[in-house]
Amino acid sequence: MKVALTCLAFLLSSSLFAAEPTNSVPDTPEFKIEETIVTYREKLANDYVAFPAVLRTGENEILLSYKRGYSHARDPGATLEIGRYDLDRGVFIQEPIQIGMPNRVMQMGEWIRFPNGTLGTFIDAHLINEENQHIRIGLRYALSKDNGKTFGPLQRLGVVDGVEYGYLFDTVTIGQRLYALIMTFEYLAGGRRTVDAVYTDDNGENWHFIRNLSEEFGDIPINESGLIPYRDGFIVVTRGYDSMARLHRVDKEFNLIKETNLTEITPSISSYIGRPRLFEYRGAYFLIGRNWRAPDRALPMELGLLRIDPDDLTVEKQFVLDNLAKGKVTDGYYPFPMLIETDEETLLNVIDYRAIFGNSPDIVRFQFRADEFLD
Repeated sequence: MKVALTCLAFLLSSSLFAAEPTNSVPDTPEFKIEETIVTYREKLANDYVAFPAVLRTGENEILLSYKRGYSHARDPGATLEIGRYDLDRGVFIQEPIQIGMPNRVMQMGEWIRFPNGTLGTFIDAHLINEENQHIRIGLRYALSKDNGKTFGPLQRLGVVDGVEYGYLFDTVTIGQRLYALIMTFEYLAGGRRTVDAVYTDDNGENWHFIRNLSEEFGDIPINESGLIPYRDGFIVVTRGYDSMARLHRVDKEFNLIKETNLTEITPSISSYIGRPRLFEYRGAYFLIGRNWRAPDRALPMELGLLRIDPDDLTVEKQFVLDNLAKGKVTDGYYPFPMLIETDEETLLNVIDYRAIFGNSPDIVRFQFRADEFLD
């Protein structure tokens, strides 16, 4: 397997390293493979590739979507690019598909596989107004009936029980019901900025409101969120506009049972966890996302992994998956984790994006031995 060397230079110069703060240093895995999947290098335009999302479409195959634009944000015309990628051979096996709208920004895509097998990409679509602000235009989606080989036209999700949504974060399917965490904005129908829980029982034909989670969790200002089933309900992770990372345990109707503020109780978390996602492996529960360990972001951002206690909602153990050496990562770490079974072991694959020295990002793939995180 080809291991990319493109990021090594930024680790070699001591002038790039920040001083270590007094708080404890998390573990780093002994085993790590890194490769670049999509690179910005040698591109003359639209070389800003970021915000990957992944859907398994075969034993060793994924659909990988990411934004292709020219900056982190405020880049009208940016598209969502979709590639079919062979995990075993490390190559794309289908010409990329681009989905977009004239003078609009396809900022984020999130995959949904519905119970009937239909899959869709649900896109955080923006316009840039005269004040150079991002304005959501309502969630757009495109469906595929052939496992992602082709996609139908962009459609607008529209109003759900009086509310229009702009940004979908995460989904869980239980039986024929698909639950989603999704965000609305004050200038869309409904007139509020909240994260809600919704569901569909008919493969996305109709969606229904369950609960306003911003309100349920104490009228806190939140955006990026994730969820995972636990017991008879869920664990939800939220990123706060107040720079706080929180865990919440809820019942199946998303009524709050217990919550903790990880930023307040964990010395090595000094801000929010960026684009947080939850996953389970052999009975252990994990939270992955962008982390800063030092107050006031005195250390650069890292790709962090936290093993959490699902009952106490506390951190059992913390790991740095990338940038332990404190290199100048200037954008990145919206990770998408996958557990891949091989003949010998289970590997944790993480698809992510990372920019160095202010350059455009690459889409990268990290691989780790999953059992290392159980010790």
